[in-house]
Amino acid sequence: MTREPQALAGSLTWLGALRTPAMVSNWPLQEWERVIRLARRLRLLARLADGVFSCGLIEQVPAQPRRHLLAELRLSRWRSASLTWTLRQVSAAIQPAGYPCVLLKGAAYMAQGLPIAAGRLPSDLDILVPRTALPAAQNSLAAAGWRTVDMDEHDRLYYEDWSHEVPPMRHPRLGVELDLHHNILPPVGRTRIDADALLARLQPSKWTPWQVLHPVDQVLHCAAHLFLDSELRDRLRDLVDLDGLFRHFGADVQFWPSLVERSGELGLAEPLALACHFCVRWLDTPVPQATQLALKKLGPGWGRRGWLLPLFDHVLMPTDPDDAPSWTADAAAVVLLARYHRRRLPLDMLVPHLWHKIRAGGRSDDRSEPAGAGP
Repeated sequence: MTREPQALAGSLTWLGALRTPAMVSNWPLQEWERVIRLARRLRLLARLADGVFSCGLIEQVPAQPRRHLLAELRLSRWRSASLTWTLRQVSAAIQPAGYPCVLLKGAAYMAQGLPIAAGRLPSDLDILVPRTALPAAQNSLAAAGWRTVDMDEHDRLYYEDWSHEVPPMRHPRLGVELDLHHNILPPVGRTRIDADALLARLQPSKWTPWQVLHPVDQVLHCAAHLFLDSELRDRLRDLVDLDGLFRHFGADVQFWPSLVERSGELGLAEPLALACHFCVRWLDTPVPQATQLALKKLGPGWGRRGWLLPLFDHVLMPTDPDDAPSWTADAAAVVLLARYHRRRLPLDMLVPHLWHKIRAGGRSDDRSEPAGAGP
């Protein structure tokens, strides 16, 4: 069963401080201890710190939690600077490219100056190029010193034939990993995206010559990244990102009908409906009623929602620092992991792939099986 709304509201109340930092003025030290431990695990502590600092409230925070906020804020700024420096090196390696070069996820948010770009802790840089341009991009990056991570032949073929990205790339002098995509979802999965449809609606970013996906496509990518992924524990930050995207882009009244229509075109109505459901219920996101009704008609149907919503409810809700996950959360995670695998690969590919992973005994690189849609 899903948790009671009162329990949900109580356990997530602290998230309101991400939008209204003045809330922290009333927090006792016991609440600060809980929030700092939980927010750090969820990669939201720097986001909270940035809001408190930007509003001039940092000196009002007690000394003990203030040290944690300032330390996390410095770490966020250092890692964000590392990402922008890495992007300059990548730009120098592949420009002038002669083909579209697109920033995805966290880098895209930063390149647009979106509110949710503040307080990020980037560890990788996600870019997308047309599939036909992959060899040229890989060759240019290799000439600049980028190398793919070590993996066995099976995992390498997994990337080449079944994935939406090439193996992760690392540089000996740069601390940010590079993920080079040609799509946002695997080309052999149940949900297949026409990458040309994404490339046809690109928007310029503030970081010339890089481009970003259309705002509607950015939201759909974020929803797919969360609700079609394998690892869902401690992923509340992705839901917070969705809330921020909805609030920012939703200021344009034309955004909402375009979002619903596009989700149907790309086959992403289900992850979008799930994103709207949890954002509205947990974060009080202002999604228009007409949009919510339209998404209920597109799917998932009432029968599918009946089992999907409780599963995501149990897995996405973060466990407090001193608590262990419940057996229901563990069971829900197993079911959703099976759903992920079944959607990602056809059965004739999935069985030998899982058999290989079992035989490998977990010794392969932990990036050998990429996430569902790729911060």
